[in-house]
Amino acid sequence: MGLSIASIALLPLAPIRATAQDTARVISPCDGLPVSAIDIRPQVPYYAGYTGQWRPIARAAASAHSTTRANVIRSFLALHIGAPCTEVRREESERILRAQPFLSEARVTVYDDHVGGVRVDVFTADEISVLGAVAARSQAPHFVGLRLGDANLAGEGVRVVGEWAEGFALRDHFGGRITDYAFANHPWQLTVQGNRDQLGGNWSANLVHPFLTDLQRYGWIVEAGELRTYVSFLTPTSPESPTLDFSRHYSQVGGLVRFGRPGHVSLFGVSVSDENETTGTNPLLVGDSVVPFPDPGLVSRYSGFRAARLNLLFGVRDVAFRRVLGFDALNGEQDVLEGAEFGTLIGRSVEVLGATSQDDFLASTIYAGGGNARSYVGVAAEAQARHDIRSDTWDDIVAGGRFAWYWKPAATLTFIVSEEYSLGLDQTVPFELTLSDLRGGVRGFHDSQMAGGERTVTRFEERWLLGPVKDFGEIGVAAFTDVGRIWAEGVPYGVNSPTAVGVGLSLLAAVPIHSKRLWRVDFAVPATHDPNVGHYEIRFSTSDASGRFYIEPHDLGRARERTVPTSIFEYPPQ
Repeated sequence: MGLSIASIALLPLAPIRATAQDTARVISPCDGLPVSAIDIRPQVPYYAGYTGQWRPIARAAASAHSTTRANVIRSFLALHIGAPCTEVRREESERILRAQPFLSEARVTVYDDHVGGVRVDVFTADEISVLGAVAARSQAPHFVGLRLGDANLAGEGVRVVGEWAEGFALRDHFGGRITDYAFANHPWQLTVQGNRDQLGGNWSANLVHPFLTDLQRYGWIVEAGELRTYVSFLTPTSPESPTLDFSRHYSQVGGLVRFGRPGHVSLFGVSVSDENETTGTNPLLVGDSVVPFPDPGLVSRYSGFRAARLNLLFGVRDVAFRRVLGFDALNGEQDVLEGAEFGTLIGRSVEVLGATSQDDFLASTIYAGGGNARSYVGVAAEAQARHDIRSDTWDDIVAGGRFAWYWKPAATLTFIVSEEYSLGLDQTVPFELTLSDLRGGVRGFHDSQMAGGERTVTRFEERWLLGPVKDFGEIGVAAFTDVGRIWAEGVPYGVNSPTAVGVGLSLLAAVPIHSKRLWRVDFAVPATHDPNVGHYEIRFSTSDASGRFYIEPHDLGRARERTVPTSIFEYPPQ
């Protein structure tokens, strides 16, 4: 059995529902009327109305939570006092608020003010804010990791997380991350993070104005960071893995401007980026100790480069958003795209900017989807490639994507079928894909030593919503099957693996009711043979996948250049 990670949190007791509206107020469509006032009513995710034994717990839980401040919520509204109220702006205000990770619910309602205008009522309910995780295992030392944080510090829309992990034969890991989702009371996102890993580490800082809505005219980013990471090349015949490091220094400044009307827009932009990638020359063998592992052939595979580029950005979108319930979340709301969007980045190294490599760079993304509240099909794909002008060769080819079908024959039942694909060819930095990757691999194969440069994983999940538990939250169960394969594709020690099949059951929870965040415990069993895999695996995890259709696996994302947007319409990144 592999390392188990148990997630814990200060759990709320139930969501507060919106209080009944004054019956004298009349719900009104916007119809271009001026906004005379905006009433913001943020609510805690706890219900303090219990009686008996629940009342002290409810009061204590409510007192431990800081409700999101009105100025934070106001930062994301597309409606403003004195400006005309349109239905598009009302819907977009609601959607943008739902997309914020610290909010579980959002409603924007318009009322006649009886003097020729409208009043806007904004109701929001918070997600739980106190987060934590503990890592433990059966053998000593039993306690090997800790993560603590607050997802909405002081109600300011600031996420603060710190973590520690036992280093065993190496140094301990320490890390932290701070993200302000409404920096300076604007929809600007400031993120600062740093980690000291068992080997290597990283830091980064960025300030962005994300492209949150088709209504905004501009988006921009300023970013810098560096990392040194060690990639282990798994070998099926040995538990010890040759390890090679690489360093990456990166920075960028860029922006986008919108043309067209909401739902049918084009984006044009430009950025200046600097990527400096260097591969180490001293491979290591990391096990109970760290020793040199002489392998000139391993080092000679990777060259690195220094590319300072001028990049052109372009994207087109023809979409609408549909609100659905209980697709990625257990029973929470999310907005899915109906239609299609395409984006591309074309870059060229410029010597005057400091480039020592001469190259062209191309990255593209595409997304298409459609359906209704019961059935939805979507596909997303992204790829990048670098052309070395001097040698007239292509390298650093990275591609990934996801196809998925969601089907809800009943409100309490959801079927999800998805296909996830990853590919990395001719990399200039150490790289491999594995069956053990926590996000992109096969559940039940956490200890697998199979690795290569191409991977496909098909997932089947049938999920049942069992219902609420005393207004505390909601629970559910799921049955799943993962089917995956790896192909070598030139990766050192890579193999063409047999088909790996993992099956299992999951316990699911959402707290508070209608939360977008899904807590799950997966009990997975390998249904096919792998000599390095145990009899079972238990995974504890929490995620909010309702905001993105495709989340890139960790091992694939490590190969992607840091200054490349995974999607033009999520650039700058959220």
